[in-house]
Amino acid sequence: MYPKISKVKGKRYLRIMESKRENGKVKQHTVINFGNIDKYSKKDITKLVDSLFKIFEIDEYEKIEDDLMEEIARRNYGAKVIVNKIFERYEMKRYFERLDKEIKYNAEEMLKIMVMNRIVEPKSKLGIFNNLEYFGYNKVEVKKEKDLEEKDVMLHWLYRTLDILADNKESIEKHMYNQRISLFNTTVDLVFYDVTTLAFETQQTNEILQMGYSKDKKFNESQVVLGMSIDQDRMPVSFDIYAGNTFEGHTFKDSIEKMKKEYQLGKVIVVADRGMMSKKNIEVVENSNYEFIVGKSIKQLKK
Repeated sequence: MYPKISKVKGKRYLRIMESKRENGKVKQHTVINFGNIDKYSKKDITKLVDSLFKIFEIDEYEKIEDDLMEEIARRNYGAKVIVNKIFERYEMKRYFERLDKEIKYNAEEMLKIMVMNRIVEPKSKLGIFNNLEYFGYNKVEVKKEKDLEEKDVMLHWLYRTLDILADNKESIEKHMYNQRISLFNTTVDLVFYDVTTLAFETQQTNEILQMGYSKDKKFNESQVVLGMSIDQDRMPVSFDIYAGNTFEGHTFKDSIEKMKKEYQLGKVIVVADRGMMSKKNIEVVENSNYEFIVGKSIKQLKK
């Protein structure tokens, strides 16, 4: 049996229902009809529940007052199940096992933590570290005298993992591309390429962090330029980071040459907007034996 609330003309009606199988089909029957429940007070319902427990001699019942309840902690185990499954399908464990044997911690696990954080609520690496318990890990400020446990995490491991990802960017891209092609038995024959800018809340500059044209209109902040290629399934093929003052059209040649060199692509159609496809870039695509679709204003078309 189970309770069911029905709404009729803005009023709520409570019934106790029972499911029975009749002629091979499950049908619901009303056992008790309480009528409009809005006419009952909280005190009335409490008395009714207490009486039912006494009638059925249920001793384990214990009332818990709302004001006596206190949240101690929150855990998110669902995100880890999903991320573990993704890493398993892409055989990331096999990839990380081939990396530098001098790495003294589980870099794959650190990457999983960062991916979970990105999915649920993006934070800085320090923010992730301070929120490790949410994903079932323990933060360790100073290395213990005894051996660290499997769930222990140190802050510098997260930062070190970023270095590992940067140093192995191309091989990671290629590994995931090959795994996806094999896993889903697909081919890449349509590539979309575009560029955006990522601003940082600072005016400091360096080799790659530069002032430039911001697509977010944040002209008083330094930035980097991100160029990304995706396939017809909206899955990333590759990406590259350029100095923040780089003209977006100048990133296109590198992307095309990289795809031609690193990936065994068949017939490819490159789709880009008119700001990307200068005469020089069109020549690059044609010399790569790729076809292309490009936006062009009516005024630019020859009559």
